[in-house]
Amino acid sequence: MIIGIDGNEANVKNKVGVGYYAFNLLKALKKEDRKNEYWIYLKNKPLEDMPIESPSWKYIVMGPKKMWTRFALPLKLYTQIKKPNIFISPSHYTPFFCPVPKIVSIMDLGYLDTPEQFTKKDFYQLKNWTEGSLKTSQHVITISEFCKKDIVKRYKISPDKISILYPIVDNPPISIAKPKYKDYFLYIGTLKPSKNIPFLINAFKTYLDKNLKNRSKKLIIAGKKGWLYEDIFALVKKLHISKNIIFTGYIDEKTKWSLLKYTSALIIPSLYEGFGIPVVEAMKTNTPVISSNRGSLLEINKDYGQIVDPEDENELIMAMEKVSKVSKKIPQKYTQKEIIKQFQGIIKHVSR
Repeated sequence: MIIGIDGNEANVKNKVGVGYYAFNLLKALKKEDRKNEYWIYLKNKPLEDMPIESPSWKYIVMGPKKMWTRFALPLKLYTQIKKPNIFISPSHYTPFFCPVPKIVSIMDLGYLDTPEQFTKKDFYQLKNWTEGSLKTSQHVITISEFCKKDIVKRYKISPDKISILYPIVDNPPISIAKPKYKDYFLYIGTLKPSKNIPFLINAFKTYLDKNLKNRSKKLIIAGKKGWLYEDIFALVKKLHISKNIIFTGYIDEKTKWSLLKYTSALIIPSLYEGFGIPVVEAMKTNTPVISSNRGSLLEINKDYGQIVDPEDENELIMAMEKVSKVSKKIPQKYTQKEIIKQFQGIIKHVSR
């Protein structure tokens, strides 16, 4: 079977969120799937870290880049003499017209609750293009039970049309160097309102005031700037804890695993989360996790770490105070082989 995939989300330098999801899926398919042939459609030449071409792995690069998903990609699919048997978009947007069955991937629908965080143009596109992709796709892949229920509720899609495929999370390197920081809590994620970072900073300030012996404790906030992040930096200045808060900006893979391995705990206090990849990454280094009970985080972290109300500062402070190392096995559902096996089952089901 020939499987076409929109590879653009994976073909970026600094990968986060859906880019990370798409990239790891492509890498795993190239490594594990010996049954199918893959055609990866791109608007730019593949970067050096993309899987190497082979007889069963082909890149198709074409333009124009503007409105690529709506026009360039459908035109290519229709005019190809030999076509893929099925087309997969590891993002919310599928080709506007498609001559073969297509599958859309939905990471989360949090934007529907926070339209004020987007420009009118971006929100219109997210809302309506996602709905169009959902209505015209033969199947939907999403990344958690929470997201599946949300899609059914908001877009009235049949549950039978939706499959859950957890994101593939890389294993840590065998050798992980110690970071330059000592005695710290860690947050990993984009700086944007849904991540609830001001709540985390306020709780951390109270934690420092209550635990005078830990005044040297640091909070490392690792992630690129998203949008509406100015109040985060303003709050740190207002609370006079600039010496205790470290903003790293975007971090590479080597730095990420180093920070995860040696932190006191990973803290993810999000108000909404479609999955929470850093939680599984922490599991793979036996790192304690404190997460909120919102979105998918309760589903992902309930059998592993501590769960807190992301609006109750005292709960988070108490969780910080009772952090201890863990040694639990990673659930089978997060292994690469299991996820690729499920992926192959989805493709087989849709192509019938």
